[in-house]
Amino acid sequence: MENQVNRGKLLIASFLTLVAAGVGFATRGAAGPAWAKMGIGPGDFGGIMGAGFLGFGFVILIGGVLVEMFGYKKLLLLAIVLHFVSAGMLFAAPGLYDGWVESDAANATSRVQSLLYYSVFIFSICAGLYEAVINPLVGQLYPENQTHYLNILHAGWPGGMILGGLLAAGFQNETAWVLEIPWHYALCAYSIVLVLLTALVAGLKFPETVSASGKQSFGVLFSCFASVPFLVLIVLHGLIGYMELGVDSWQTRLMENLVDNSVTVLIYTSMLMFVLRFFAGPIVHKINPIGLLLVSSVLAVLGLLWLGTEITSVAVIFAAATLYSFGKAFLWPTMLAVAGERYPRSGAVAMGALGASGMITVGFFGGAMIGAQQSEATCEALKADNKAVFDRYEGGEETLKIVVVPIVTYPKLDPGLQQAAMEGFKAQKIDDQEKKEKEVAKKLAAALAVVDKMKDLDEAGKASRKKAIEENFNADGKSVTTAFNTGGRKALTKTAMIPTGMAIGFLILTLYFRSIGGYKVLDRDGNPIAQGGGKKPAADSDGKA
Repeated sequence: MENQVNRGKLLIASFLTLVAAGVGFATRGAAGPAWAKMGIGPGDFGGIMGAGFLGFGFVILIGGVLVEMFGYKKLLLLAIVLHFVSAGMLFAAPGLYDGWVESDAANATSRVQSLLYYSVFIFSICAGLYEAVINPLVGQLYPENQTHYLNILHAGWPGGMILGGLLAAGFQNETAWVLEIPWHYALCAYSIVLVLLTALVAGLKFPETVSASGKQSFGVLFSCFASVPFLVLIVLHGLIGYMELGVDSWQTRLMENLVDNSVTVLIYTSMLMFVLRFFAGPIVHKINPIGLLLVSSVLAVLGLLWLGTEITSVAVIFAAATLYSFGKAFLWPTMLAVAGERYPRSGAVAMGALGASGMITVGFFGGAMIGAQQSEATCEALKADNKAVFDRYEGGEETLKIVVVPIVTYPKLDPGLQQAAMEGFKAQKIDDQEKKEKEVAKKLAAALAVVDKMKDLDEAGKASRKKAIEENFNADGKSVTTAFNTGGRKALTKTAMIPTGMAIGFLILTLYFRSIGGYKVLDRDGNPIAQGGGKKPAADSDGKA
């Protein structure tokens, strides 16, 4: 009995990988204000957040093959080691930045941006290895009810975002509920989960993969790519990645001026996702997985459009976020379940291909595109409101590229000046007059320090711009904040086009499955099995199925 697989403990270990990834994601999403003070603007912030998916996409693209070649446990342990490396890079970032400012101030921002990018990129490689392992593993452990258990597994992601969100709300940025700590402490906190995960994984026995078990040839793993519906699923999962992970990357930042400690919106939506994913099984028994995906896409469209309207009430913001959460909750894990249920002979490869599509899309394009849309809309709104304010805070143009191919060029405000102006506007609302004056002066000093570092201005230009900012700082803050909020709403409205495309795709798949007699779960021989029934897995080490 000692050598038997304990699927309960393996499910917990798999769950913890997503908890660690979620904690890192949530705290990173709240790092925008701290990174803006180092000169990292909206497009660059989106690019760094996109790196958190890019490595994932490439790794999981080949991850299914790696799993089949080397087995589950070795890849999982490798991912844990690399995850610790990523944390170490984050921890070193602020100290290195301070040193670069002293030795080469002109290039300090680009250097720390590169360090953060590669740290997050390594983080995403780890996430890719995790998913390459845990999705087919759980599908293999629970073949009789994959949709239900994959949704339970992926409750670990919002569970981690809840923990990370609480950490961010309590200890990150000036709005911290408890005490503001250095941002890199919060971003490295996921390492605590890694310690628990390492201790659990080290003592567990993992099952053999589909090909290692000798039940089918290695080449059969790629049979899914000969199916047109599977190719449609790949495209749709790319759209899911763009929407779900792209919006999650920006949610805290875009709500920054609308909700006190805006990470609470992420915490709330993550709590909804966490709870909802435990109920996917009963819902799927009422409507099949494709029907669930269709309904979810429609709800996501409505939620994003609502979030994109001019909302002044915090209660309405949370109501709109609730609708959006109901839309996105089941999408990712249910898609993986469809791959497992319809293409069981493809083992880890089918699930890996879908995951790669979602992550590569958001990594290359989604996160940065939302940032570009927000930045462009912010600049347009500020120009229309007060051109003089725009001139004081403008930061030139950025070009969004996919690898080296330019996609769009967009204007931006200087990120450091923008952040100082928005925080100065918040400080003006402090009731205590002495404290208010002190905080406003602090934010003004931060804005003037940004101008001092501008390498495209000579001394006379710097002096002129500093004088203009100093004379208008209090009034400028409101204009900049209003424009930023407008930009965020427009970016969310434009993103609603993505789930619209998803809904059309799932409607087409619904009609396709009806034409062939309905959606059915298949075994490895291509025979239908009843969801929630059919063949039972091997017993746990405690003797329970």
